[in-house]
Amino acid sequence: METRKLQHLIELASTGSFSRAAENLHLTQSALSKSIQSLEEELDTRLVDRQGRRTTLTTAGELVVNRAQRLLVDLDDLHKVVRQDAGPEGQLRLGFGAGPGAALTPAFICHVLNAYPRVRLLIRRGTADSLLRELRERAIDAVVIDMRSLAGQDDLVVERVGALEGGVVCRTGHPLTHQAAVGFLDVLNYPTLNTAVSDEVVRMTQERHGPLADLRRITAVESEELEPLLAACAHSDAVFLGVIAAARERIAAGALQVLPLTPPMGIDVPIALVRLAGRGESRLVQIVRAFATDWLGRPSP
Repeated sequence: METRKLQHLIELASTGSFSRAAENLHLTQSALSKSIQSLEEELDTRLVDRQGRRTTLTTAGELVVNRAQRLLVDLDDLHKVVRQDAGPEGQLRLGFGAGPGAALTPAFICHVLNAYPRVRLLIRRGTADSLLRELRERAIDAVVIDMRSLAGQDDLVVERVGALEGGVVCRTGHPLTHQAAVGFLDVLNYPTLNTAVSDEVVRMTQERHGPLADLRRITAVESEELEPLLAACAHSDAVFLGVIAAARERIAAGALQVLPLTPPMGIDVPIALVRLAGRGESRLVQIVRAFATDWLGRPSP
């Protein structure tokens, strides 16, 4: 039995008229009449009484309508349960800042592909200003970004989901790796590569390593794109100052290594999940939070 026929009978019972029911169902009266007749033949009983322009249900018709209404509700609930068990679906539009993007994006893409095959992922990378502009324009659903780039944003919900360890990365076999101890001032003897540096990072670095440790002044190359910086670091004596996890894959492949400093650099990058205030949080954004919280809780390479 087709549920479509039951829906036709329910609509006919609601309107009491073949013409109005057919109009509501976007059918011709002839098609609706054939559908009801086919249902009567399947059940081997008369379901409606046709009295002029007025149509009423027989006793059997009333019984079928009552049971059909409950059946269709149960079927709808079943579809919802199946969809939920199959996992969320839809499009997730996510923005990543430079550091979090380089560190989290490869693993997050694999996570979505493996765990949520019904989700279409759209990733944006850019500066904090450009990503927040897209968020406010509702072009993206959420942003994962350096929390220090946010201040006084009353229209945003900002939630810290973890931190990325900052440090110094150099190529394997770099001259500094042969020193017994390496201080921050030793690093300054080589070109330094960095992303945009906040006032807070400059202050914290100078407090820990002295006034000469002005990251803005000593940076040889600054870029929001981390991959070119890491590639240059792997093929030169330049050193990368920033998020260690961004170089995780190159470190694992043996092309780069973390350079231990004495004392340690001591700069961690707080990472925030950001969405618009007053906008309901979707289940897809919850996936981002769960992943970022777990991934950022793992030890750095």
